[in-house]
Amino acid sequence: MKKQELIKILRKLLETDTDLDFLLQLKGDDLRTLVACVRGRVDQ
Repeated sequence: MKKQELIKILRKLLETDTDLDFLLQLKGDDLRTLVACVRGRVDQ
């Protein structure tokens, strides 16, 4: 999955329009981990 797609998922999970493009600096694996952690927390 591309980084832009992962950031789009994060925006949706966080329900925000905030510019999160600074996350593009993360490695792909780190960004996927962040998405998984946020998703896990939101699903609780």
